[in-house]
Amino acid sequence: MTGRKADIKARYLELCGLIEKYNRHYYTLDSPLVSDAEYDGLMRELLTIERKYPSLKREDSPTQRVGDDISPVFTKVLHDPPMLSLGNIFTREDLLEFDRRCAKSAGSEGPLLYSGELKFDGLAVEVVYRNGRMVQGSTRGNGAEGEDVTANLSTVRTLPLFLKGSGHPDYLSVRGEVFLTHDEFDRLNGEREREGEPPFANPRNAAAGSLRQLDSRVTERRNLDIVFYGVGRVSGIDIRDQEGFYRLMDEYGIPGSSYRVIGTVEEIQAFHAHWYEHRHELEFDIDGVVVKASDFAVREAMGATSKAPRWAAAWKFPSAEAVTLLESVEFSIGRTGVVTPVANLRPINIGGVMVKRATLHNFSEVKRLGVKTGDTVTVKRAGDVIPKITSVHQAQEGGGGIVAPERCPSCGTQLRQEDIFLRCVNRDCETVRVERLKFFVSKDGMDIEYFGPELINRLFAAGLVATAADIYGLTRENLLGLERMGEKLADKILESIGSRRRVPLSHFIKAMGIKNVGEHIARVIARKAKTLETLISMTMEDLKGIHEVGPQVAESVYGFFHDDPAMSDIARMRERGFSVSDEEGPSEESAFAGKTFVFTGTLAKRTRKECEKMVTDRGGRAAGSVSAKTDFVVAGESAGSKLKKAQELGIAVLSEDEFIEMTGEG
Repeated sequence: MTGRKADIKARYLELCGLIEKYNRHYYTLDSPLVSDAEYDGLMRELLTIERKYPSLKREDSPTQRVGDDISPVFTKVLHDPPMLSLGNIFTREDLLEFDRRCAKSAGSEGPLLYSGELKFDGLAVEVVYRNGRMVQGSTRGNGAEGEDVTANLSTVRTLPLFLKGSGHPDYLSVRGEVFLTHDEFDRLNGEREREGEPPFANPRNAAAGSLRQLDSRVTERRNLDIVFYGVGRVSGIDIRDQEGFYRLMDEYGIPGSSYRVIGTVEEIQAFHAHWYEHRHELEFDIDGVVVKASDFAVREAMGATSKAPRWAAAWKFPSAEAVTLLESVEFSIGRTGVVTPVANLRPINIGGVMVKRATLHNFSEVKRLGVKTGDTVTVKRAGDVIPKITSVHQAQEGGGGIVAPERCPSCGTQLRQEDIFLRCVNRDCETVRVERLKFFVSKDGMDIEYFGPELINRLFAAGLVATAADIYGLTRENLLGLERMGEKLADKILESIGSRRRVPLSHFIKAMGIKNVGEHIARVIARKAKTLETLISMTMEDLKGIHEVGPQVAESVYGFFHDDPAMSDIARMRERGFSVSDEEGPSEESAFAGKTFVFTGTLAKRTRKECEKMVTDRGGRAAGSVSAKTDFVVAGESAGSKLKKAQELGIAVLSEDEFIEMTGEG
């Protein structure tokens, strides 16, 4: 054996060992050691070696196995046919190659139809019905045999123990996924932390751990959910395609995913693109889209390998989390003076974005994670949210502890501890002033176009802008005096400033960056005060008397409008042509005024953001979770735990149509 082939064989054996170890921790111990992206990368490397050097391939290679050994605690259940895994695809080119293979195997000249379904990130299960009655439930295990968890599965409220309708087959086995919603995961972890137990790493592990409890009463308290996507074996009924399977599930009352499409390969691409963009709006985790040839005759013709069907594939999303090295920590100072620890990372690609920094939120979170510089950490990125460190993947012995500073890193002022935050209370701190200006011009503030953080830095350094009032005094000559500033850009900036010389009171309150005051509270206060003059004259008692305004908010608002430098800046803004218009909005008699709405499930006619804006525009509040203070829950298709909780608390539940009718926009 040549030296190079010996090296390749050594790497091959190393990969086999690593993947077997990771399989055991993921499938059997419900305690993953690596991210999905890292695991997929190792598996692809192993497959590449096996294709290029087939003589090295072991009969017991991880590429030939499904899952891992079953736990000896549970009775074994044989799967007939076996519960196979899915091959992965990652790009549009992979999908087109999959389509070509399917068309060739099917001997089809025209385009094939495929089903596209969300790939729920949970635990695969099989449920068996005999003559319409559930008789067995099991985990996938190693594919050939799994664990009997019938008693635990029976506690899942959305799983029917008896099928609806009539004429049920003698035998029906269906395959699906047990999962936890985000709300239930948060509730469960909060409960575990209060009891001194370690929190679950993610909803998938929480679902797996819950289903494999020895005491089914524990499982029942954890509000698992379930969705079915395929049939194992059926007698007496002819199912011809995936659409027929969906119809059968609806007829029998078996929960299937409503997030699905049947169409051409182009429609599958659009489905994947849509859910990659909108996956963060879902109440549960997904990690891709499952693509399957819809026609069961095509599936029969294509067959399967020992591990996966040839007619199906998991089109994975770029991973939303990854593992990397925490190289150092620096301290960021925000517009209200809060000091936040920020991790500098070894750069890593997460979901197509190169991530170099991640937030650690506060020093209490640093302590909870037990994180140090030099540790290998798991970093999660969700949508436009700042990446965050969620756990320590591997601690580095002798790593550097992260110590909270005693003084402001910018101005040297002694920091003040306020609840879980450290704050610089020096109003003249240069960094705080700059951050306040950046917020003022941002989308969350005045939304002045073409006026970003980098321009604020340059104007502040040049001595042209020190307060918000200075922005309204900028001239064309001021801007053109800066390097890399062209005439067209200068004109656009001045035009955008001009468009923000008159704003409603709520917009003004929000843009001033008052501590503890966000968009909703700004609107609540503005609708009560109506005018800036009234707001300035309000006492602390007046402010605390406004519904939803607590003592801390009242103190922040009162303090701001009784602060000489702040009022001086507002006066200078007015001298330079800035004005605040009276707040218009619904009266206190509005059906929405002071009411809290929660949206759940899939909405068909409006996006969730549009609906939430409809609520806030009418004086209401849109919340993310259901509580005793919730007034209405608007339930779309496939509503989950939020709907259940609303029903348990006796909260009014509206359909999407009823909600739209309530707004008067129907």
